[in-house]
Amino acid sequence: MIKRKNKNDTIPTETPVSLEGGADLKPARFTDIKILEDAPKYNIDLEALENYQARPVTAAAVNVDDAVAEDKYFWQELDVSLADMTSYVFDDDERPIVMVSDDKIAYLNKAAQNMLELSSQKEAMGGKFLRFVEKGDRDKLASGIGEMLADAAKQTIHLKALSGKIHAVEFRAVYLPDSLHFSFILIGNHEVKPVPSQQIFNNLYDELTGLPNFFLFEDRVQMAVNYENYKDVRLPRDLIAVAAVSIDNIEMFRRLNLESFAIKKLANTLVLSLKKNYTVARGLRYQFWVLMPEIANEHVLKIELEKLRAIFNEGINDNFTTHEVVASIGATVFPKPAHSAKKLVEQAIFALRQAQERNGNRLELFELK
Repeated sequence: MIKRKNKNDTIPTETPVSLEGGADLKPARFTDIKILEDAPKYNIDLEALENYQARPVTAAAVNVDDAVAEDKYFWQELDVSLADMTSYVFDDDERPIVMVSDDKIAYLNKAAQNMLELSSQKEAMGGKFLRFVEKGDRDKLASGIGEMLADAAKQTIHLKALSGKIHAVEFRAVYLPDSLHFSFILIGNHEVKPVPSQQIFNNLYDELTGLPNFFLFEDRVQMAVNYENYKDVRLPRDLIAVAAVSIDNIEMFRRLNLESFAIKKLANTLVLSLKKNYTVARGLRYQFWVLMPEIANEHVLKIELEKLRAIFNEGINDNFTTHEVVASIGATVFPKPAHSAKKLVEQAIFALRQAQERNGNRLELFELK
């Protein structure tokens, strides 16, 4: 409080007066308060300065490690849209990623789709995930998923593509807090490469489709012929048919950048549509070879060859349109007219060329002139 010596004393009005001080109170002169307008520029909190309870901020009062630690893991408490993660991260990730809900596939990315040789993601949606897991690994995955989710354990799972090709993939699992379903995400590493001792075995199979290659096919033809030649004479002798298939309009698929897709799609259809004891193989000059053993008679042979022809007549659907497949097929039969494994292959090629010469898109059965 300011005391006046008498009633006529006045406080100068030209200079602001501070109300804090001692007995020797003197008027205080203040600098231009416009400087405070720049306070935000220098990260100065004006409210804290005017609050007497505020703790002064000094260099000694700040623990740099604590400040860093406070900001370092801020993202752990954030809610992130799973839809955004799938669209912007998972879809184009080179690792196979599968989202499973109550044992069914809820989502898989393009890498997983290609590995399983699916034409689209919809082809797997809602289906059982274990369908693509090798039988020997199903119990291992079922019993180990808890440890994978709780302890971040890794597990190598063998996935089986539609063509039968096996892929060994090391997976981690991430739990999804879904109150209605048991859901988790399997995130695979890059495919585990086979050890060198497996290389000789893998050289007998086509890399694109997983089918036996032509060299393995020839061996199986010879084994089938040997079986018929040396079987018990009391047992009926069956026919053996061999068919060679050429996709005559493969150049069209190549121009559309669909050659690999078409070959894999046809390979998968052949394997699933024909009898399990038949061998579907990849050729060298021609796209496919088919071995049909244990055919009871010519009537059954005709039915099986018509079934083979129908597969190619259906064409290939890529989810946008159906592409016509122009296929020439040449076939022959053991023991007549082909009397050996070598003749089966030679006569099938001859019949195929006849089909091509007759404008293709047909099946020719070899006949002796």
